[in-house]
Amino acid sequence: MRQFAGSLVVVGATLLLPLPATAAMCYVLVDRNDNVVYRDSYSPIDLSDRGAAERETLRKRGEHLIAMDVERCPAIDYFTGLAGSRTLNVDQVVDGVPVASGPAAGPAPGAAPAKGAQSMPRTPARRNR
Repeated sequence: MRQFAGSLVVVGATLLLPLPATAAMCYVLVDRNDNVVYRDSYSPIDLSDRGAAERETLRKRGEHLIAMDVERCPAIDYFTGLAGSRTLNVDQVVDGVPVASGPAAGPAPGAAPAKGAQSMPRTPARRNR
């Protein structure tokens, strides 16, 4: 009976422990056309009394800052430059992509070997049996 009472106390104590909070603060800035222009877990402006001028500027532009508790608050990333352009072509997209280098990336097909490097034979060597 004592073991049952002891285990009951342990189970009761674990149920009384506070559960971890899963909500996080999320700030969303919406422009006058209802477009989300900012979303992150950090406020884009100072929310203290010192930020009153910034908040007033937001109101004058017709923007709204929404603060809410959410489970996830993924930040918004915008692409600048030619992103969204209808005239964008593949060459412009891959122009900024870095070329793989290192031991895993072999020479390009048909590329000349570097100075001092031995060239590989085109056909595999035959083994004598």
